[in-house]
Amino acid sequence: MRIRPEQLAQHLQNLAPCYLVQGDEPLLLQEMGDDIRQAAKQQGFLERDLFHVEGRFDWQQISAADQAMSLFASRKIVEIRIPSGKPGKDGGAALLELAENPNPDNLLLVIAGKIDAAGQKSKWYKAFEQKGVAVTVYPLDIQAMPRWISQRANKMGLEIEPQAAQLLAQRTEGNLLATAQELEKFTLRTKTTAISVEEVADDVGGHARYSSFQLVDEALNQNPQRALTILNGLHEEGSEPLAIVWVFAREIRLINKLISHPQGIQAAVDQARIWPKKRVGIVQKAAHSHSKTSVQQMLDLCLRIDQSSKGVGHEKAWDLLSRLTLTLANQPLP
Repeated sequence: MRIRPEQLAQHLQNLAPCYLVQGDEPLLLQEMGDDIRQAAKQQGFLERDLFHVEGRFDWQQISAADQAMSLFASRKIVEIRIPSGKPGKDGGAALLELAENPNPDNLLLVIAGKIDAAGQKSKWYKAFEQKGVAVTVYPLDIQAMPRWISQRANKMGLEIEPQAAQLLAQRTEGNLLATAQELEKFTLRTKTTAISVEEVADDVGGHARYSSFQLVDEALNQNPQRALTILNGLHEEGSEPLAIVWVFAREIRLINKLISHPQGIQAAVDQARIWPKKRVGIVQKAAHSHSKTSVQQMLDLCLRIDQSSKGVGHEKAWDLLSRLTLTLANQPLP
């Protein structure tokens, strides 16, 4: 069965044997996975085998885990994460077998990156639609973001002014993970009034000590030690590397746009919508200190951080974020 994300809750009362959740919005994928796992736990699936598909993955281990008897005689979740959205030939065959011949003691959960049109026509994908539940997660349109922000704030016990919600949507440009993190910081504030435009504009975040935006601004302003202090603080506070690297990538793409302008950096700055205006100086400073080569190096680091955060490869996302911070701050790497 193919359903929309908002229909998932009603379909979790009686669990299907298998679920496929795919798309390119990390936060929604994460939260839908949480909902399925929670519903499964309530219905007796107390164990979980988790597999990350990367490189030359051995699909036989999943088949073995699916057939293995539980040591505690409880049912379990067999969860497979495929960040690329492409299981390959062997993976497709294994998933087809798992979906068509489900183990009654297990629940199969596949969480994948966006699966292209060809993948959605594959036999294994069709099997999930026929035997279980398939959900495609779509990024929210920027016009729908303020309403989503208001609804999420209400769930968190917060209230946000309509104009503040619009401003937050503009600042994060539709990135739900970054938006959710910013809202989470407002839960630490002592005020009981609605979150105001001024609070969002100043990026205060209640009493939170650090923010991704502060980190990037310090790097843009070539203050490497201060930037690393903020980065370490974000790590200690449990921030998600994906949300941080998204803010970096946005500014790096802006720098690339400025240094590529045919009429020069100043003309590009005059045309760019840099907001708030007080950031113009540090963005311009960063643009003058970087080149096409350094921009490409930073974009490559962003990609590696993204992959590392999704379980691809063996590099550590926070180590890569430190390198990215120093590179943006125009600090020579050791």
